[in-house]
Amino acid sequence: MLIIIITCVVSGESILCDTCTCKNSIINCTENGLMDILDLWDHSDVLKDATLMHFDDNGILQVKILPPSKVRYLSLRKNKINKIDKMAFTNLKLLLELDLSYNSLTAESLNPDIFKINNEDTSRPGSLIHLRLDYNNIHSLLPHTFKELSNLVSLTLAGNPLTVIDRATSFALSSLPMLKILNLSNTSLNELPDHLLHTPRFLEILNLSNNKFTQIPQGLDEAHALQRLDFSSNPIKNILSFPKMASLKVLHLTHMPELNNIGPRAFSLLNVLEEFHCTHNNKLKSIDPTAFSYKLNDGLESELWPQIIKLDLSYNALGYLDSRLLSRWDILEELNLQGNKWICDCVNQWLVSTLAPMVESRHPEFLNDFTCQEPIEMSGISILDLDHRHYHMRCLDFYNSRPERDGVLLIGILVGVILAIPFTMGIMMCCAKRKNTLSYYHRIFNQNKSPYAPDYQLRETSIYQPTSIITEGY
Repeated sequence: MLIIIITCVVSGESILCDTCTCKNSIINCTENGLMDILDLWDHSDVLKDATLMHFDDNGILQVKILPPSKVRYLSLRKNKINKIDKMAFTNLKLLLELDLSYNSLTAESLNPDIFKINNEDTSRPGSLIHLRLDYNNIHSLLPHTFKELSNLVSLTLAGNPLTVIDRATSFALSSLPMLKILNLSNTSLNELPDHLLHTPRFLEILNLSNNKFTQIPQGLDEAHALQRLDFSSNPIKNILSFPKMASLKVLHLTHMPELNNIGPRAFSLLNVLEEFHCTHNNKLKSIDPTAFSYKLNDGLESELWPQIIKLDLSYNALGYLDSRLLSRWDILEELNLQGNKWICDCVNQWLVSTLAPMVESRHPEFLNDFTCQEPIEMSGISILDLDHRHYHMRCLDFYNSRPERDGVLLIGILVGVILAIPFTMGIMMCCAKRKNTLSYYHRIFNQNKSPYAPDYQLRETSIYQPTSIITEGY
């Protein structure tokens, strides 16, 4: 493709293209030490015709009213902006995306009038559809912050110290009727206010990751059209129930340091779920077999399941996986079970016979760390290798003994018995010999008894004396 390099004429114009990169209607002034955009903007035809502008990583403190331009994407991220003039963007009629992330903006910096178009054309709705305000110093929003942005589709507030969504902030968010994407990650939230998600009826993607929620907020059930939810990195210990979200298709529950259990019917109200990403939860040991299943309200006893096509359970602490968790494992497009603490006994035989070959045929890269951890004799053995060897795993007994040690244990018992027999006989012989020795000394002792000994002792002694000695006594 022909690359057109736009060259600036120095005489009477700015030297923009001498300090920045100008290529294909793209102006890149990243890391140029700029303090004011207008220093380059004045008298420059290049900026008037540019459609993408990057002024990132500079020292800009204030955004003043910008001259007319055809720009559609304007990035001012990673500056030091703490002030924006009223109607600063009013001349950017075609602006669709504005990135103000990683600056020093506050609620006061975001005066509603900064997005105002102009006094003569107040009927024209704002054209901006994507706004990034992440990683600023925003603790709250003024109620009418976005009143000029009725067409806004995507809003990012990640990394701001909101802590709570107060009434003013809630009002500001609720004033965005066309909003489809909302990012509130890493904002120290621990709850959502009632009815926050009721007004943005078209909200499809919500990111609440890396916050301080200790339970699933019930207000999620007011998200009418929500399709993707990221609830990762929250300190929840047990997931017992998710509120009803009739449109939710993708759910992320990753890097949750306290999560140890997913209970019965936990996701039974997520009937159209298609993707479940539950990974890197170091304490997650069990997922109830009925976690996804549900029953209809017509009284039928039959179980139903959502048609999940992507299931990622990698790098948890799972030892067992019940085959009843899903109704159709064969329709999975992606299955990742790596990095768990799989117990290789007969209960998990289906991992070897069914799931391992399924993963091998579709995503063999997901088998690099799909190994046994227990019993100890099988630790580190690849589950896929067990399938290739047509290996049938044994069952643990009632006391949870390790069957792989049975042969060694029996041999040990036999050797012990063989060694014990001569040892026991030797002890018995020693005891018998010692008894004979004691009898001998007992006879000698009685022969030297005193003549004053009682008659019954003499009579007893005389029984063991030789005949010649008895004769001499008479």
